[in-house]
Amino acid sequence: DLAFRQTQRPVGSAPPGFVEWVVIAIFGLAASRAFLWLTFRHSGDVFVLSPYNLGDLALHIGLIRYLASGTTFWPESQILAGDVLKYPIGTDFLNSLLLRVGVPLVPGLVWVGLIGAALTLFALWRWGRGFAIAALLFGGGLAGFVLLRESFTAQQIVLRDVMGDEQWKNLFLTMLVTQRGLLFALPAGLLLLDEWRRRWLRNEPGCVAPWIQLVLYVALPLFNVHAFLFLSVMLAAIFLFGDRTTRLATVQFGAVALIPASIAVALVTGFFSAAGGIHWHPGWTMEADDNPIRSWVWNFGLMLPLWFVLLAEVVWRGDREARALVIPATVVFVVCAFVSFAVWPWDNMKLMLWCWLAIVPALWTRILAPLPIAATAALCFGLFFTGAVSLAAGLDGRHGYTLVRADHLDRTASALRDLDPDARFASAPDFAHPLILLGRKVAVGYEGHLWSHGLDYKPHLAQLDTLFNGRVGWQQAAAALGVRYLYWGRPERQRYGASPKPWAQQWPVAARGLGFVIYEVPPTPATE
Repeated sequence: DLAFRQTQRPVGSAPPGFVEWVVIAIFGLAASRAFLWLTFRHSGDVFVLSPYNLGDLALHIGLIRYLASGTTFWPESQILAGDVLKYPIGTDFLNSLLLRVGVPLVPGLVWVGLIGAALTLFALWRWGRGFAIAALLFGGGLAGFVLLRESFTAQQIVLRDVMGDEQWKNLFLTMLVTQRGLLFALPAGLLLLDEWRRRWLRNEPGCVAPWIQLVLYVALPLFNVHAFLFLSVMLAAIFLFGDRTTRLATVQFGAVALIPASIAVALVTGFFSAAGGIHWHPGWTMEADDNPIRSWVWNFGLMLPLWFVLLAEVVWRGDREARALVIPATVVFVVCAFVSFAVWPWDNMKLMLWCWLAIVPALWTRILAPLPIAATAALCFGLFFTGAVSLAAGLDGRHGYTLVRADHLDRTASALRDLDPDARFASAPDFAHPLILLGRKVAVGYEGHLWSHGLDYKPHLAQLDTLFNGRVGWQQAAAALGVRYLYWGRPERQRYGASPKPWAQQWPVAARGLGFVIYEVPPTPATE
């Protein structure tokens, strides 16, 4: 309430025009479709709408339930035995609080998604009006023009996500919908950029009190570390390009934020113990194509030449605002093309997204808007056609991807009701395992999550395989993993079906259901 009362409405902003209202309406429809059908039950299965969200949403659902179970803080890792949680948990923690006060999981996910999308829409409007909204919704390369070629050659036209096989995918589908931390980080980060632009680059009165800016900035690592890193780069750039007053203000802001922001980064990285995976990796954007020029043109289309023209114009005759925003964003974008900032190179897109959004206001005001309206319309069509096709295909009615059998999940939940909620389970490393989705701790989670988060999981996986395969030392492996229960169900049969299952003869059954058995690990493993 205090923050709301100390926030002022921006003045001097013209109301949306017809085209901007169309873009706003499309954003609203896309957000409604994406989040109202984020996950749903149909024909006995739990579905997710987007294939991009299968692994991500399973992780988030499990983390929400895990945090809501009453675990101590800072919590242990849910998906790796003996490790501390190393993940930006901000949005999931918010959903866990809603779950604790009685808001069901799925409605909580839907409402947080819709509110986060609405705040993102508002922040995009403040940052770059309708063009910034379109840049997030429709940014894309040239892949969509394949559909136009098919129409001219009389081939059958099939609406499909034409960016699905590219590195630069539709940002709305792959970022805002799947990366739940961006539901806070995007509106907060864009609000900060807009405030810094007003106060420090234009010398205009701001709309948000300094203490609110500080809270938003130091909270960013808890939601999205990439957003915090980019905002920090932009803060440094504003210092370099600003006047004496600006430099003093940015230094004061950074000095006050240093300790709390460092604490937040330390928490989500296990006190800086997470392997960041930063490495030299030129060409990662073209791994599916051995022709670098073709790969870049196909992925980014008109975006790159327009960006180059903007950069040249800004360097030649730009003001301090344009230089403070465009030059550092360009540098970060180019560095991301050669250096991978995570184990999984595609995570660089979490930085490249910010680079693109940072330059779009200048791209519009300095390059596109001054052109004749026909030229502006043609260039916008070239910029956004592919992304629009991808968005429409990604949200159409044919979609729906099975996450887990609903009855399997419900039966497992019933069997777990009387078991210790803090106990760790041995289970197959499956991203949609019922134990994960129900918020229970497992010895080794899905390898894709562990690897992409930079966690050292291979020794634990070897012990898990020893246990489930019943090899020599399987009891000692159970003790080393610190598991209290062993789950044997469909995922385990698929991965370890040839196991002799020695624990079935030696360990008592703690619970069972149709298709699975849960064994209790003795407190002191028997010696062989």
